[in-house]
Amino acid sequence: MKPYIKICGVTNDQDLKELIKLDIDAIGFNRDKDSPRYVSFEFLESSGKCFNEKISPVIVFVNESKEGIKKAISYFKNPILQFHGDESQDFCSSFNLPYIKAISMNEKDFQNKIIEFADAFAILLDSGGQKIRGGTGKTFDWKLIPKEIKNNLIIAGGLNSNNITSLIKSYEPYGVDLASGVESKPGKKDITELKHFLKIVDEI
Repeated sequence: MKPYIKICGVTNDQDLKELIKLDIDAIGFNRDKDSPRYVSFEFLESSGKCFNEKISPVIVFVNESKEGIKKAISYFKNPILQFHGDESQDFCSSFNLPYIKAISMNEKDFQNKIIEFADAFAILLDSGGQKIRGGTGKTFDWKLIPKEIKNNLIIAGGLNSNNITSLIKSYEPYGVDLASGVESKPGKKDITELKHFLKIVDEI
């Protein structure tokens, strides 16, 4: 079964227009001001006009205010929220929209945190830390992926054309999330490499 594919960290119109044409499930926009892929409200507003019903917009937040979140999602018809900070389950679910909760695999209690967000659309397992929450380009130890968890698990962190086959064949995750692995530089997608990646996934 083909995994749910999310391409995150889009920062420009050219990449967005190319991504919309591809066979992917979601496109992510980063609102973390510490990230090189941070985007403004103005960019979100223009991006919201580009989406079709096939691909979901995902807006990534790190400890953003309710007001900021509501403004960001107002530009999209059917957004998915992604929380990468210290948000509580109550906060994440308060928007009455599907959400993804990112859990750092560097935290000792990651399994308890996964269970805490049982109502999430998906749990994203990543290699980020307190300063750089995601897009590190580093994988974590996939042997730590919990097999008994019933949540939809999306794997992130250093995924690329060279390691995606191993991940999917060995662990069969619900989804995968890419940023740096299909970029020529932070925030600029390498569309040729991305198409190569998607071809590999299709052939698995």
